[in-house]
Amino acid sequence: MRRSSSCGAVVGAFVGGALVGGIIALLFAPRSGAETREIIREFVEDEVDMVKDKASQVRDYAEGEINKYKRKARRAVGEIQEMVEEAKEAVEEEIKRATRR
Repeated sequence: MRRSSSCGAVVGAFVGGALVGGIIALLFAPRSGAETREIIREFVEDEVDMVKDKASQVRDYAEGEINKYKRKARRAVGEIQEMVEEAKEAVEEEIKRATRR
C-alpha cells in the first residue's frame, strides 16, 4: 500500500512541477497570443499524455498486485479444503473404529 501512495505522490509532484514550470516559462516568453495559445495547447496535450501513461502504469501495477493476492488466497483456500477433507476422513475413520467395538 505504501508503494502505491508514494507513487501517487511522485506523479502529483511531477505534474505540479511541470505545470508551474510551464506557466512561468509562458509568462516570461515574448510571443504573440496565437503562438502562446499553440504552445499552451501542445503543453497540455503532452501533459495529458504523460498523465495517461502514468495512470496506465499505476493500473498495471495494481492489477499485478491484485492478481498476486488472488493467487495467494486461492492457494490458502485449497490448503484449507485439504485440511478439512483430511479431518473429515479422520473423523469418519474414528467413527468406524468406534462402531466395530
